[in-house]
Amino acid sequence: MKSIIKLSAFFFLLLIYSCASIVMPSGGPRDNSPPKVIKTYPENNTTNFVDNKIILYFDEFVELNQPLNNISLSPYTKTKPEASIVGKRVFLDFPEGFKPNTTYSIEFNNAIKDFSEGNNVGSFSLAFSTGAKLDTGKLTVKVSDAKTLQHSDMTKICLVKSKSDFFGKNYKYVSTANVGRAQFSNLTHESFYIYAFVDSNMNMIWDKTEAIAFSKDLVKAGQAELNLKLFYQNQAKNSFIVLPKINNEFDITSSQDIGFPEITDSNFLLIPQSAKQFKIIAKSSIQAQKVRIKYDGDKYENMELPATKSDKYIEKIKTTDDRMSQVFRNDTIRIAFNGFLTKLDTSKIKIKQEEKPIRASFGLQRNHLIITGLDFGKNYKLTLDSQSLWSYGLYNSTIVQDFATYPKEKFYETITITLDPSIATNKNVRIYQVVDNQWAPLVKQAKTSLKNQYGDEIKFYILIDENNDGIWTTGDVEKEIQPEKLYLETIKLEPKKLDYILKIKNP
Repeated sequence: MKSIIKLSAFFFLLLIYSCASIVMPSGGPRDNSPPKVIKTYPENNTTNFVDNKIILYFDEFVELNQPLNNISLSPYTKTKPEASIVGKRVFLDFPEGFKPNTTYSIEFNNAIKDFSEGNNVGSFSLAFSTGAKLDTGKLTVKVSDAKTLQHSDMTKICLVKSKSDFFGKNYKYVSTANVGRAQFSNLTHESFYIYAFVDSNMNMIWDKTEAIAFSKDLVKAGQAELNLKLFYQNQAKNSFIVLPKINNEFDITSSQDIGFPEITDSNFLLIPQSAKQFKIIAKSSIQAQKVRIKYDGDKYENMELPATKSDKYIEKIKTTDDRMSQVFRNDTIRIAFNGFLTKLDTSKIKIKQEEKPIRASFGLQRNHLIITGLDFGKNYKLTLDSQSLWSYGLYNSTIVQDFATYPKEKFYETITITLDPSIATNKNVRIYQVVDNQWAPLVKQAKTSLKNQYGDEIKFYILIDENNDGIWTTGDVEKEIQPEKLYLETIKLEPKKLDYILKIKNP
């Protein structure tokens, strides 16, 4: 009996030891790899396909990501597939089936991601034919914004047989731009008109508030890469929306891009923020009144501003989201505020260089605080204590701002820009320097000197002003008018190099 008790005690202790020795496995490195397609039904480039179901097999568990928006079938059909997941398989059912003797291509644009980490499969396509022949026509379309050269992954590229088909949503082929480029690989050898638009509301119809681009002439599969420029079509009449933000400050939004907005009344400030947005700041409280805005060189608009009260703090205005707004030239910075500045108390202003207090010079210019006497390539912290700035009896709340100055090698007192002969001799060319998202017109001459330049680059707009009205005229897709040619060119600045040539790199 005692031996049985001892043996039982031994196994009990052994069990306790085994349980105590269990080590939980570590989480291991994070899975950053997207799921891989290991098999498809049908196989890619299959002919004589008769089913109405598509199956994708993956190497791990996956989930769908907005399949109705990210899965597209060409030739285009308004009916969306029914998508479902079983284990590691994705099923697409097409209730209406496929047309006979037709080559199809299915695009999966970020429509599938893995279940655990959300890694996206990215762009993936599958082609098959319901007949004995597989169409192999190829066409690449590059699309970017005409002004910014940026691209949107919401851009749809449509191939149509006639121009009326586009406006009637009778698309032949549709593809979604991936990093600004769409590739069609299974086209019939026909000619098409091409339209591209940023489908911001994802309804697959171009709305007049959305950017658009188009090819005026027919395009055939096999041609060289086509480059389209997106633009916003001007409406019949421009309109402005006035939104009081805080007392004495108004946000203004234009329905169209406008150029060079200005206001002549000295009781107001106008601060451009983008091609469609700007601010108006009143000196002090006002009664409801109209102000007159001039824009696009010779256009005017009367705006009704509501009455305001002067019970606010003076606050710093962030006029751009650009990181460079926090980096300034070597010796001077300008900080914008939402009020006319009338007095400052330097005893309430503190500035540190690399955490060490320093002395600097301060001045006021309308709504700007100007700080001078700074050094090259240093980090600063500016503290504006309460009541350091005044505006007609109003004062600021406490403001703390970090900024940095450019190193000495990135500041240039004078840079000479020489125009390429093709630009200098073209009487329709106008040149603008891009400064804080605004167009600063330059006098067109063979050589131009730019003073006090700093940073890594200088950007220019080169406009072919065909109608000679001094502004960029956008197109009209319904009247088949393309926008005036506009080129955004960048000159990269190099240490000790002071002479550069400005030319159109991709005419």
